[in-house]
Amino acid sequence: MNSDEKARELMAQQHLKNEQRHQTMVNRAAEVEQTHHEENIDEKARESLAQERKHEETKKESMLERSIEEIS
Repeated sequence: MNSDEKARELMAQQHLKNEQRHQTMVNRAAEVEQTHHEENIDEKARESLAQERKHEETKKESMLERSIEEIS
């Protein structure tokens, strides 16, 4: 193999490594984005559940107050 062929081979290997690095970075970015998306969904679900619980508690308190008023 002459020096030109060796140089082309080394350039091709470097190009392949660069493509692999780029793909790895793209994959990692996609994973991070997916993780953030899932965390946001989890946070929204927790907030929704907390609001639902608060609503149920308020509803129970209201019903209790009404029943006390009716008894009185």
